[in-house]
Amino acid sequence: MALPINSTPIYTLTLPSTGKQITYRPFLIKEEKALLIANQSEDTKVMIDSLKQVIKSCIKDDVDVDTFATFDLEYVFTQIRAKSVGEIVELFIRCDTCTDEKAVASVNIDLTQIEVSKNPDHTNKIELFGDVGVIMKYPTVDLIKRLEQAGDKNIDEVFGIVIECIESIYDTDQVYNAKDASKAELLEFLNNLSSEQFQKIQSSFETMPKLKKEVDYTCPVCGKAHHKVLEGLQSFF
Repeated sequence: MALPINSTPIYTLTLPSTGKQITYRPFLIKEEKALLIANQSEDTKVMIDSLKQVIKSCIKDDVDVDTFATFDLEYVFTQIRAKSVGEIVELFIRCDTCTDEKAVASVNIDLTQIEVSKNPDHTNKIELFGDVGVIMKYPTVDLIKRLEQAGDKNIDEVFGIVIECIESIYDTDQVYNAKDASKAELLEFLNNLSSEQFQKIQSSFETMPKLKKEVDYTCPVCGKAHHKVLEGLQSFF
């Protein structure tokens, strides 16, 4: 006996990094359960893998979610979640002054109003020396996690991540596609930069677009008014 199957509505959104429109459906109970189980595991890799798998299932277009910039992935998930569970999320934010356990304010966030904030000083086309420069790709969520884990001490890992984010190197006469160069060649290129030149590449990471929302709230205990900037997917759930 064939049982009736629920049909889901289809929505569209625009990827912040490219302006490309994609179509998606809300996630289903089976996918919501997968997210809950992943969250309960408290394992970052499991949570990221589950998040990507749910997004892959919900997007109707032929796109490679594994290559999404971090802010694209975060934005897409908030919009899918808004259509799946509800547009309003209630957050509980602690006062930064009071130590009273009751000093927690309730703030409602409309997920459909969250935007990807773009720094006007940001560029992924970076002039380095003479007529030579690089064009950078935005890091994926997996690369960002590796970068966070590497910190400032594991220089080899940091350089490895930077290499993976180089799309091309150019001069007046030619564009050199990074995928056509070996890792050793790219490493030699980076190692021969000055500190000031390498800082330009680091700034590209530091100023890249972010999922962001500004909120205002008042402490229910001391009455202090707060203005807080929420950044990244973890801030909204």
